Amino acid sequence: MGRSIEREEAIRALLAPILDAKGYSLVRVKIAPEEQSILQVMVERSGGEAIELEDCADVSRAVSALLDAKDPMEGPYQLEISSPGIDRPLMNAEDFKQYMGYDASITLNAIRERRTKLEGLIVDVADKAVKIQAEGSKKIVTVRFSDICDAKLVLTDSLIKAAADMDR
Repeated sequence: MGRSIEREEAIRALLAPILDAKGYSLVRVKIAPEEQSILQVMVERSGGEAIELEDCADVSRAVSALLDAKDPMEGPYQLEISSPGIDRPLMNAEDFKQYMGYDASITLNAIRERRTKLEGLIVDVADKAVKIQAEGSKKIVTVRFSDICDAKLVLTDSLIKAAADMDR
């Protein structure tokens, strides 16, 4: 595991309890290595309500104070607070279960079935793997979570309709 991933996990462990107490769920922590690192913190309301600008400001204040006190980053960095958006990242089994029946785009750690990227419908989820019906095929592919580098929902009409229904 790389230093960046270890640091992201440490920051996640530091931030999650404080955000949970404020009514937010921590979706993702990511460090983007730039000339000056960018620390991306993605949150959503625990109840599923939309994140407003005031929420981002509230989270930013709480996160900034905690990061200043604990100093888990090396050197200068820029803090970015955001919501996951409609084509949200899928970070764990619970995310895949919540969005079963929707399309996902998955980037794999290594070549599998002659590809490193897979798109398709999430048809089943277990503790260690997700089953995807490959796009344009009836074939079901089982992907272990440990083989996933990155995953997110694909913006489709059905996802847009579901998001609009939730906002009502």
